[in-house]
Amino acid sequence: MEPITTAILARGIYDLIQTGVSWSKGAIEEKLRTFISDEIKSAKLAEELQNLEVDEDMSAKAIEKKIVLQPKIIDILQSIKPEETTLINQTHTGSGDNVGRDKIVNQKKLKD
Repeated sequence: MEPITTAILARGIYDLIQTGVSWSKGAIEEKLRTFISDEIKSAKLAEELQNLEVDEDMSAKAIEKKIVLQPKIIDILQSIKPEETTLINQTHTGSGDNVGRDKIVNQKKLKD
């Protein structure tokens, strides 16, 4: 596992606590959705993080140390795969749409 993963996670938890957001599974899961697209894994991770004993007096580094000591959290983090990305180079002139891949019109997905 890359150290940056636990550092980012710890910083997110620290930010939640410092902004006064309630320390609930829902709040944690909402924050995780910005980093993790897999809803099942983000829910499991949120559940494990909720069980961490953290408070507003802890620094992001102290929270990171607690995360590293939790084998279930580490297992979940290691199982998360990077998102698949597609690189599309386009040139567009004139009017009209410049759709690189899928286009959604009126809740219907159209393929190019």
